[in-house]
Amino acid sequence: MRPIKHVEKGLTLVAGAVHCTIQSVNKYKPNPSFTPKWSEKPLLKSWQKSKPTLGWPRTTDSLCPNCVIEARESILSGKQDVSVLINEKVGEIKAQIIERDGEIWMVKDCAMHGHFEDMMAIDAKFLTHIEKMFPGRDIDAHNDEKLHNHGTSTIKYGRGAVLTVDLTNRCNMMCDPCFMDANQVGFVHELSMDDIKEILDNAISIKPRRQMSVQFSGGEPSISPHFLESIRYSRKVGYNSVQAATNGIEFAKSKEFCRQAAEAGLRYVYLQFDGIGNDANSHRQVGNLFDVKMRAINNLHEAGVEIVLVTTLVNGINNDQVGSIIRFALDNPKKIAFLSFQPVSFTGRDEEITEQRR
Repeated sequence: MRPIKHVEKGLTLVAGAVHCTIQSVNKYKPNPSFTPKWSEKPLLKSWQKSKPTLGWPRTTDSLCPNCVIEARESILSGKQDVSVLINEKVGEIKAQIIERDGEIWMVKDCAMHGHFEDMMAIDAKFLTHIEKMFPGRDIDAHNDEKLHNHGTSTIKYGRGAVLTVDLTNRCNMMCDPCFMDANQVGFVHELSMDDIKEILDNAISIKPRRQMSVQFSGGEPSISPHFLESIRYSRKVGYNSVQAATNGIEFAKSKEFCRQAAEAGLRYVYLQFDGIGNDANSHRQVGNLFDVKMRAINNLHEAGVEIVLVTTLVNGINNDQVGSIIRFALDNPKKIAFLSFQPVSFTGRDEEITEQRR
């Protein structure tokens, strides 16, 4: 280890000790807590924040994946009312989080569907570090009972950061790893402008205010007939950051569309980005897709919209692209604001993935 690393480690330990000392003193003679405009209650001091049980082994609340599918199908077919999700603990089971050979696993049993196991982390030490970084629960949620009555899933703490609004389940692509199952559910679900206004108005009225920004998603949000108006209305009612999660096709087609979105108030696009070159994007089954992404990036940058590359990593498909994507961002610092890496999600089109493929 280089000498500077020892110095940095020493400074970190000293800073941590000083912080703990100050915190201990503050507990005996604390200053009044600050009450921000977006809340009717004061912010919690760090020592007032509670934490759920962390570490392992531990017991947690979980769901049976098969029960969830059956419940949804029953509701959509009209056999059950949606209120069962609020009034009953549909599919809820207990799970154990354990360490096994240096990995972290969740194991659970459903009385109807049997045993399930899922790997949560390949590195127990790293996940231990991540859990230690949790700062504690935020201010209690309040004054939102009419909007957030979700049964045992009701939000109990915090104000959140981003409100996600799915404008449509239509899409101009048919990607295999789609967490929304867009274009393949047999029906179109698309919000009207009145629906969108109601969601935005309700969400921004909550105290503590749960979001500082709104992200329009889908499906592909840019093909909603209300996309530009939704952006414009979001800015009008007070959302300070308006984002769109997009595959970029509509933005690649037209500089004018990019300009209109920017003028409406679009600040960020979260651009689906699988890797460098058309081969790395071929699993989306759209020809020359990387070229489309580059055109979208150039058009959006010219319009003044900031770009976040969002990479869904799938083992054996594009996990070898991480380094290339980071290099691409470093080589284009004026065009690429952030990178976001996320794992493939076993929902939507991948909900009933086979164990072998999984």
